[in-house]
Amino acid sequence: MVESTNPAPIRVLIVDDHPMVRRGLKSLLSSYPDIAVVGDAEDGTAALQAVADLGPHVVLLDIQMFGLGGIEVASRILRAAPQVKIVILTAYDNEEYILGAFRVGCYAYLLKNSSDDIVVETIRLVHQGKRLLSPSLMDQVLRQLHMLAKAQVTREHNLSPDEIHVLARIANGATSEDIAKEIHWSDRTVKRKIEEIAVKLGAHNRAQAVAIAIREGLI
Repeated sequence: MVESTNPAPIRVLIVDDHPMVRRGLKSLLSSYPDIAVVGDAEDGTAALQAVADLGPHVVLLDIQMFGLGGIEVASRILRAAPQVKIVILTAYDNEEYILGAFRVGCYAYLLKNSSDDIVVETIRLVHQGKRLLSPSLMDQVLRQLHMLAKAQVTREHNLSPDEIHVLARIANGATSEDIAKEIHWSDRTVKRKIEEIAVKLGAHNRAQAVAIAIREGLI
């Protein structure tokens, strides 16, 4: 008997709170023999259980869902199963989300308007260990990196523990409203605190503040 030389298909888990999106992705991916959709989940809690039960190689993960946000879900998945490759597939081109996703260990960040070919090829490439960013976001990120390269930042930032905590939460995708509820500040206080942090770090906006904090090892 001759053994098959075809490699095992890439096991993919789809996580999105919109049933139509899940169905569309399953329909797309099912036409490729080297990819097998092993399951889908509608929220972060279900995703964590599905990863444990189904052992996917790649997870396609939305960033805005009911309950746990996508970056927090990614962080928890990778703590429990670091071998899993996560692709953020979202409608949001928010710089904080992009930075937060790569900070926790995601392998790719794609927008939902990406072509089918890009989605499929991204799954294949991250399975091989490559990291990717949606082409439409590349200029945006490079512009931020250029601005950071010009910033003169020292390690004497004089950030308080509360300010470090706020930065860490922003990096994990939390909004000002989320932080206000968590630490019992007003939304206005949180926004003012973020502005103060940005000034201390020499950043032009909160996304740059997070990038500087990561680069400087503050979070």
